[in-house]
Amino acid sequence: MSEEDAPIRPAGRWVSVRLQHRHVSFDDVFEADEPLPDGDCADDASVSYSGIVITGYDHGEKVSEQWIPLGVDPSEADDERLIEQLREALLWQAERPPRPAAE
Repeated sequence: MSEEDAPIRPAGRWVSVRLQHRHVSFDDVFEADEPLPDGDCADDASVSYSGIVITGYDHGEKVSEQWIPLGVDPSEADDERLIEQLREALLWQAERPPRPAAE
């Protein structure tokens, strides 16, 4: 890709949000502390699943990255977690401090 074809990136702070598929392998001595996320198991020693990556950039430098797994059947709590992470990322991009929710 040439510089002319490259996407335009704003100066200052900006956030990238994208879908990503991960494949994780573990060995025979691996013992999960909690149930593994829903996903497609390639075999007994690995799991594959999708998630959303939220990456923060400040003047072209990557300064943060969060990966949020997406279950096969997301719960309302999963949706709320994703919304909160997106909200925080966009507030950071706008350089605004978060405000407490009105009660």
